[in-house]
Amino acid sequence: MKTEKHSAGKNPFDKLLDGMAFLAGIMMLFITLMVTYAAVLRYMQVRPPLWVLQYTEYGLLWITFLGAAWLQRMDGHIRIDTVITNLPQTIRSKLEIINTIMGCLVTLTIFYFSFRHTIDLFQRNIMEISATNVSKYLIFCIIPFGSLVLFLQFIRDTWHKISQEMTK
Repeated sequence: MKTEKHSAGKNPFDKLLDGMAFLAGIMMLFITLMVTYAAVLRYMQVRPPLWVLQYTEYGLLWITFLGAAWLQRMDGHIRIDTVITNLPQTIRSKLEIINTIMGCLVTLTIFYFSFRHTIDLFQRNIMEISATNVSKYLIFCIIPFGSLVLFLQFIRDTWHKISQEMTK
C-alpha cells in the first residue's frame, strides 16, 4: 500500500537516504562487475583474485544497511497485504502504527547491540584474516549506522501515521 508519506528530497534527511541508496546502487554495480570478471577468468581457466568473494560479501552487507531506510521511506518492505487490505480502515491504521512502533523497537535494539559490538571490535583491533586483512570494525560499522538511520525513518513513519490518525 503506497502512500504519500514524505516529500522525498526536500530535507537533509531525505537527501541522506537518497545518497545512501545511490551508494548502495554503485556498490551493486561494482559487485556485479567483480563477479562477472571472476566468472570470465574462471571460464578462461585463469584463477580469479581471492579478494572478489571477500569484498562481495562485505558489499552485500553494506548494500542491505545502506538501502533499508530508503526502502522504508518508499514503503517498499514486504508485508502481508492480503490480510491487511481486508481489514477495516480503522483497524488497518492502528495496526500500521503498531507496526512502525515495533520497527522502532527492533531497529533500536539492532543499533544498540551492533554499536557495542563495533566499538568492541575497534578497541580490540580485531582483524578479518582472509584474502586481504581488514579491520572488522570497518566491515561492521555500517550495521549501527544503517540501523540508526532506519530507526529515525521508523520514527518519521510513526509520527506521520499518528498525525494522519489524529486528523481523521
